[in-house]
Amino acid sequence: MTSKETAPAGRIGRPPKVDQHGTPTRDRLLQAAVDACIEFGYEGVTLSDIARRAQVSTPAVYSHFVGKDALLVEASQHELNKISSIRITDGLGLLGAAKQFLQPSFRRTRILISELHNAAHRSSELAELLAEWQRENGRRLREQGGLSPAQVQLFYLLLLGATHVDAVTGLEVDQAELEGEMGALINGWLGER
Repeated sequence: MTSKETAPAGRIGRPPKVDQHGTPTRDRLLQAAVDACIEFGYEGVTLSDIARRAQVSTPAVYSHFVGKDALLVEASQHELNKISSIRITDGLGLLGAAKQFLQPSFRRTRILISELHNAAHRSSELAELLAEWQRENGRRLREQGGLSPAQVQLFYLLLLGATHVDAVTGLEVDQAELEGEMGALINGWLGER
């Protein structure tokens, strides 16, 4: 490279460590956190469980997260970004987000969210991290979805209730029928938002 040429723009410093599939450590930790929390529950999971699953040392977790609460909340946010409120204005809408939330492929995320919100009753640090995320995401829902704060809270409550859909097994309801009823509920409440 001559003095007139410049280095390509990019990341400054050491590149992220990746596994044999090219997955960066942070992403492996997020996925491992979901897996471990689902298996052991919030109270039962440890950072060493998560680190082992991500194939890193336990101290290496602290290079990316301040602790278990922050890691699990970010893992939850990462999973929820798949149906993020940011995409509501892209045609997904609240109804579409709720329907995606009910999909069988979203089961793991529902369990994680349920675990975190139940644990927040016993952990003030976790409760504050979740509240911070709810405030930020709620602001986006209000701006992009045209919802009032009460409507945002009710939408959150609806989704939190839906985290238990996998536990209600005695009724044998068809997935399409359940989605239709969720649609009727949301459309009757909010219309086309």
